[in-house]
Amino acid sequence: MSAGLDLRAALARIGVDAPVRADLAGLRAVHRAWASAVPYENVDIQLGRPLSLEPDALIDKFVARRRGGFCYEQNAALALVLRALGFSVTAVEAAVDREVRGESAWRNHMPLLVDLDGERWLADVGLMDGFLLPVPLRPGVHRQHRFRYEVRRLDGDLWQFRHHPRMAFTSFDLRTAPLDVADFAEACAWRVGSPDSVFVQTLLAGRSGVDTTTVLRSRTVVDAGPGVPNGRTTRVLASEDEFAAILADGFRVPLDGVDVTSLWDKACRQHETRLALRPERG
Repeated sequence: MSAGLDLRAALARIGVDAPVRADLAGLRAVHRAWASAVPYENVDIQLGRPLSLEPDALIDKFVARRRGGFCYEQNAALALVLRALGFSVTAVEAAVDREVRGESAWRNHMPLLVDLDGERWLADVGLMDGFLLPVPLRPGVHRQHRFRYEVRRLDGDLWQFRHHPRMAFTSFDLRTAPLDVADFAEACAWRVGSPDSVFVQTLLAGRSGVDTTTVLRSRTVVDAGPGVPNGRTTRVLASEDEFAAILADGFRVPLDGVDVTSLWDKACRQHETRLALRPERG
């Protein structure tokens, strides 16, 4: 555990004030609270601010400043809290949409595995529109409320998680070999700094609910899931005020120290670029 982690403050950050035991009920409670309270967002990347996966930097960002972050940050911070509570937690490498992107996708994501009473659980709060509760790493269909997820064992230590239909991604593959958070520093740095990175190219925010997820890409808001008519709806934000409101109230992103006008202008330019790249319909 990091010497700088105040466990009580970290739990209060996610709205947990009761004692937490290192058992399945405790894991479910912390995972759900984190996924509900901490926003997935890449505002710092959009503003060109440096990111760190070091424990003290994560504690400052997520607990002291009540911010969110993107996948590596989210799961690295969750791992700190779970380990402080006494859970056995392993960081592993994953490849989101490997079916499409191929082998180069490895380490584009860092989920967590938690071992409890002879069973292994997939814990992941870094998926933008992910699951509220941990998922057993066991072949089969796993349901949470009206969401439907599937876990497949592909070969040996190679597994696949398949998302609910029509969500932000289709699947990710993972290897169960244990890694350290530091092993993802290079992959994280590329996604933070490369002009070819989607996280540099696009403002992103996300939140997960009981039967609906909401994702912001630049100016476009997508609601998806079994609680949405036809499974998916899309709308485009019309003004800076609407943009600021959904960041602050919808995604719980603190806007202290954020130049919202510059961020909105950037989101508008990104939106126009995406429109220009769409194939014409004839």
